[in-house]
Amino acid sequence: MAGKASLYGAPRPKTSSKSKEISSSSSLAFSSQLSSLLAQTSTSPSTTGRSRPSKSKTDIFTARNKNTRKRAAADISEDGIAPGHQQDIGGVDSTILHRSKRKMEEKARLYAAMKRGDYVPPSGTDNRRDEGGLVDFDRKWAEDEAAGRKPNYETSSDSGGDGEEEELVDYEDEFGRQRRGTQAEAAREERRKQGIAQAADEVGRFSARPAPPSQIIYGDTVQTAAFNPDEPVAAQMEEIARKRDRSMTPPDEVHYDANGEVRTKGVGFYSFSKDKEGRKREMEALEKERLQTERGRKEKQERKDKRKEEIEARRRLIREKQAERFLEGLD
Repeated sequence: MAGKASLYGAPRPKTSSKSKEISSSSSLAFSSQLSSLLAQTSTSPSTTGRSRPSKSKTDIFTARNKNTRKRAAADISEDGIAPGHQQDIGGVDSTILHRSKRKMEEKARLYAAMKRGDYVPPSGTDNRRDEGGLVDFDRKWAEDEAAGRKPNYETSSDSGGDGEEEELVDYEDEFGRQRRGTQAEAAREERRKQGIAQAADEVGRFSARPAPPSQIIYGDTVQTAAFNPDEPVAAQMEEIARKRDRSMTPPDEVHYDANGEVRTKGVGFYSFSKDKEGRKREMEALEKERLQTERGRKEKQERKDKRKEEIEARRRLIREKQAERFLEGLD
């Protein structure tokens, strides 16, 4: 195999001993052009092209107020220090940034003059607010205090001094704890409890789920009253005690009715009338008959006893005469 041929039969590339030389003038021109481009990129303002909207949805945590990004970009451009946790907000127009900065400086100057007392609002405007939207908060607070109005930003520490002059009352909060405070706090707590009760009532009324029963046993419970053999006896004793404790009332007049029995009555049976007056007359008549019968029996018994006495007296006389005749016969 020839020495110039390669292992696989392909010809070897020709090695050229000559290399292309770069002149120093061309490298110097390239470095100067590159440095000028880098300097122009760092000093030139950003383009004001419209940024493409993001496809990701905005939520309440990433949403920003209007002009917030512009003000943040202005702060970054002035300070030259960008916090590491902030995002890239893009380019801001220098004209808009300059105009916003000028307005904020003017408003800060007006507020400083207002705090010193040198600010005079333009004529034909309100005392509190001019056409620039400025509000003198110190004057507003003083006027509210003079009029007796309480501002909405009043805190518990501010209202501590006025609470001493108000009357303190005792009330119960929503957790059943006894509290002591002003009448306004008690009324507010009462309205809160009424609102909670009304909301619970509406939820129970409009809910499809039925209300739970009032008597529910939770946990392990021994039902001692499930079987009570003495319950009927206790109920009877309670009924007797209830009858005993009642006021004394005469019982109903219920008399024997002979027509309700199918049997042969005795000889002395007497069927009284169902009428009260008729029954009374019949009872009086029977009482008279009884008295008359007893009187007749008594008279008859007296005559009988008298007759017996007469017979005994006659027998004594007869026995005496017989004894006399017997003695005479012995003589």
